Amino acid sequence: MNIATGHSTISSQQGAHAHGDIVARDKVKIIVETKKGMIERLLQRLKEQYDCNEQTQTIIDELARYHIRRAPDGVAGLQAKLEASGRSQYYDDAIEKKEMFAKLLQRWSLYSSAQQIFVHILAKAETEFTHVIYGQIPRKTPEEINALVIERIANPIVEECGSELMSVNHNLVQGMIYWLAEQCFIRWHHSAVQP
Repeated sequence: MNIATGHSTISSQQGAHAHGDIVARDKVKIIVETKKGMIERLLQRLKEQYDCNEQTQTIIDELARYHIRRAPDGVAGLQAKLEASGRSQYYDDAIEKKEMFAKLLQRWSLYSSAQQIFVHILAKAETEFTHVIYGQIPRKTPEEINALVIERIANPIVEECGSELMSVNHNLVQGMIYWLAEQCFIRWHHSAVQP
């Protein structure tokens, strides 16, 4: 409004041309940067290490923990665990998928960022299985337990770890579950010794 005359001033931009945005007053530009999650940052670091062939000869302690087999209840190995839980029909599929995961683990364990990713997803799977799924085993069918594993472990890990460099799919996550079972960090049977 023009204070001297009391009349409002109207500006028309009809027919205006510009090489950028046309705005009547102040242009406010909001830039939102999303905070990268831990896995996303590690995948980026892994790509850098891979591109530079920056390999390591050591395995971090947290990952080394998962390589030590244990059997507090005396049921050792994947086949014995499947048999003890009435899941022996899964054995052929379990061995194939476990080997897929073991190969992925072996291939990427030369990179420190990949080791950190594996520690994260192995711990996530172990914790979810032990503290959420294991207690439900006596009350649910094997199919219901499988559905819980997919919902609580496989889907979140696949979503979190999807990348072009190290693609993690549902078969690999299922293989990781079987690998953890073989190492005795996961079991589908109940015994006198609780996890």
